[in-house]
Amino acid sequence: MRILKGISYIFVALILFGCNKNSQKSTNTDESVSNVVKMLCWSEYFDPDAIEKFTTETGIEVEYITYDDPDEVEARLASEPGRFDVVVTDDLAINILANLRLLQPLDKSLLPNIGNVSSEYLGRKFDAENNYSVPYLWGTTLIAYRSDKIESPEKSWKSLWDKKYKGKVMVLGDRTEGLGIGMISQGYPINSADSKHIQFASEIIVEGINNNDVRLGSDAEIREGLLAGEVWIASCYSGDAAMIAEENEDIAFFIPNEGAPLWMDNFSVASDATNVNGAYAFIDYMLRKDSAAMNANFTWYGTTNRAAVSLLDEELLADETINPPDEIRSLCQFYYVPDANRDLLLNEAWSKVVNALRSKSKDGSEVEVAGSVED
Repeated sequence: MRILKGISYIFVALILFGCNKNSQKSTNTDESVSNVVKMLCWSEYFDPDAIEKFTTETGIEVEYITYDDPDEVEARLASEPGRFDVVVTDDLAINILANLRLLQPLDKSLLPNIGNVSSEYLGRKFDAENNYSVPYLWGTTLIAYRSDKIESPEKSWKSLWDKKYKGKVMVLGDRTEGLGIGMISQGYPINSADSKHIQFASEIIVEGINNNDVRLGSDAEIREGLLAGEVWIASCYSGDAAMIAEENEDIAFFIPNEGAPLWMDNFSVASDATNVNGAYAFIDYMLRKDSAAMNANFTWYGTTNRAAVSLLDEELLADETINPPDEIRSLCQFYYVPDANRDLLLNEAWSKVVNALRSKSKDGSEVEVAGSVED
């Protein structure tokens, strides 16, 4: 049984661990690598023991800076030049950040352990040559629910709109995830550019907000709501669902019959990094099979590191919600970066969701929703 140290492990602004020059053994000392590498990343996304070993073998401290919303990454990279070295972010963000010159091209000769990454995750459309990103972890968006409140929900995305759960539903408040789930619940491709599909997805969410008191929230708010019992059923990232189910036995989760969105988080180097050598050292260390396995076992997400598979917990490998069988995986889809026309359609559709939330709010105050046209 895995032990989720992240539940009690508190990420403060500074987490001092160390690392050194990038190599499989990581035993060399390089004076060109300063003693601090600054990383912008989701919280609880690395096994503290993996970073501690990194420290023991080397000597570079890690300043672990967290974000709660993917939109924060672009804003912080643009507004805080020189603040970050390593950036860990999702697949859709890579293309955008690279085009904005917020990421620097990678020198893959400094990442010898990149050979551990499975070819399945390399060369994806968002970064076809992996010029700006190296795959880290992958997962699905699925449904988590309180089994003490809902005995046996229909294994469908349509469960999120079920009137039986009025006021107890929360959906990830992100434009891509929100509209993607709306489309997949109706059997439409999550990357559909058909304006009717996109508008229908928006209408489903708006109807849920107006008539079923559906709430939108961040991944952290969904975790907290499910744990507190204030939320009975929600869209949720697979690793988050596994983490809170470990903490509370009344939380269960499943991949809906229609399939699910797939996503992948990646390592990148900020364009204005002040410790480039340290950034490469950190990334390459985490591409080692032992480090990759430790992080996957800790986060309970799928690893992109083929060399690490033999070191994964048997329970993780057997968990079909984390590593779905081929027949279910075939129904799951990666998001694509939208072209200008589809992006406009998504913005128009999502603005209706934002307006519905504002109308629903008692005081008419501003509503914070990720990826809205107001951002």
